[in-house]
Amino acid sequence: MNLMTDPWIPVRCASGRPRLISPLQLADEEDPPLELDAIRPDFNAALAQFLVGLMQWLAPDNEPEWRRVAEGRERPAFERWRELGHCFSLDTGSHRFMQDMDFEPDEAGDLSALLLEAPGGNTLRNNTDLFIKRSEGTTLSMPIAAQALLTLQINAPAGGQGHRTSVRGGGPVSMLLWPPRLGNETTPLWRKLWLNTLVLEGDEPRLDVVFPWMAPCLTSEGGRDVHTHLAEQPPSDIEQALLCYFATPRRIRLHFEVEGTCSLTGQRGPCAIAMEMRNLGANYRSDLFQHPLSPYYRDKAGSLLPIHVRETGFTYADWVLACEDSEQFRSPRSLRSERLGMELRVQLPADSVWATGFAMDNMKCLAWHEVRFRHLDLDEARRAAVLHEVRIWLGGAEHVRQELAKQLRVAWGGTGAGDTSVVERELFSRTEEAFYRLVGELAAMGEATEEQQVQFHQELRRRWQKQLAGVALQLFQRHAEQGDAAEETVQALRRVSIAHRNLLQAVHGGLARKLGIASPAAKAGRTTATGKKEKAA
Repeated sequence: MNLMTDPWIPVRCASGRPRLISPLQLADEEDPPLELDAIRPDFNAALAQFLVGLMQWLAPDNEPEWRRVAEGRERPAFERWRELGHCFSLDTGSHRFMQDMDFEPDEAGDLSALLLEAPGGNTLRNNTDLFIKRSEGTTLSMPIAAQALLTLQINAPAGGQGHRTSVRGGGPVSMLLWPPRLGNETTPLWRKLWLNTLVLEGDEPRLDVVFPWMAPCLTSEGGRDVHTHLAEQPPSDIEQALLCYFATPRRIRLHFEVEGTCSLTGQRGPCAIAMEMRNLGANYRSDLFQHPLSPYYRDKAGSLLPIHVRETGFTYADWVLACEDSEQFRSPRSLRSERLGMELRVQLPADSVWATGFAMDNMKCLAWHEVRFRHLDLDEARRAAVLHEVRIWLGGAEHVRQELAKQLRVAWGGTGAGDTSVVERELFSRTEEAFYRLVGELAAMGEATEEQQVQFHQELRRRWQKQLAGVALQLFQRHAEQGDAAEETVQALRRVSIAHRNLLQAVHGGLARKLGIASPAAKAGRTTATGKKEKAA
């Protein structure tokens, strides 16, 4: 199977019809593909990133040409992909897509290990696969096997000694510009992909650098990393960007048979039936790459590191990561505001940013999360001012989250008593609508004097405080009387009362200070004992 010319990518077309296509069929005009339509959401996200990587190969080195395609006035030169066909064989030849054909073959293992949620070796040995059971004799159709292999290499978590993580570590956040419409037109799939490409200058990329399976595996014995291997001819900017999409940290080899039944779809046909793995694969140090689709933060040493998905999933606190470029945070390169003002010449829909990722605990998969975020369509100066104010609001939300969790544990009987993650998620979900409404009002604020701006910000902060405080107290009241507190003993009732009083102080006085809300006395000045009015600080 050749992944450039054979159909394996599931899409839904303009007619509503699902079908499998090859990358070369993205440009079909009769019934154009509109969305990816895999059987698993993580496969969709991986396919999107794979196709963006292919699009990046076609992206020009100048803005005017990129813009003509982005606006739909021209189409990419899809036929150029045919030149890469020999790099995308899945099951034949000495260079196979995202596989290592160099190590000596040995006994093959079960194919279920391709799926990130599959129980690991220790789980199986200890017989602790309680919720996600082990699967023996898994077989996957060729399209599904390719999708699973791609998803694992893109998201590779810690996998035991020497089993390397992805370019962004385990559980990275991916954010794509994915507008369902541009103006009044439904956005075809190829155009969504193009919007996430970058304009990069450089010579023609080297195939054996950007497609690692086309060269001997860059193993990591002795702590060697990819940059050490390539030190004599360091990757160019465009090669580094492409390598982010096609990196192969895991040394995997699939085994195939001519006829089988896919365990996930029930379809019969050629299948992958087993896999071999080796450790000490390519070591892609996260601090040496900046993936175009991921937000980054700066650590204490000054290095930019990729942001990972939290156990609680995405909240409006993560929305800022798609927008902010500051000394501490970097939005995804494909979402940088200087590229998108347009450049597109149309108003982007509210749900234009698609954020995805696995929440991981080392090698343990906790959950898959995805969400649609709003795109903040403002000029650079206004955008920075809005995000500065929103950061203050988020500081208030984090203060309330911590205090709510702390006081619930007090009410339940101690600092380590009980899991508050459900309540914390509910705090964010129940204040989300109010948060975006206030952001909209802030972004829509017209010309104003400095004094008017301060007054408006204070008004919005008071409304945000009221929303956070109200929801937090309601959640406390609903969840506090659990466990032995429900028995209404004197000790339990006293704990709940103390915790409630502490939370009241935290969401009123403490939150007001966190948000920088001026008290009425501070606003108007206060009258001294001599009857004179002091100026507010």
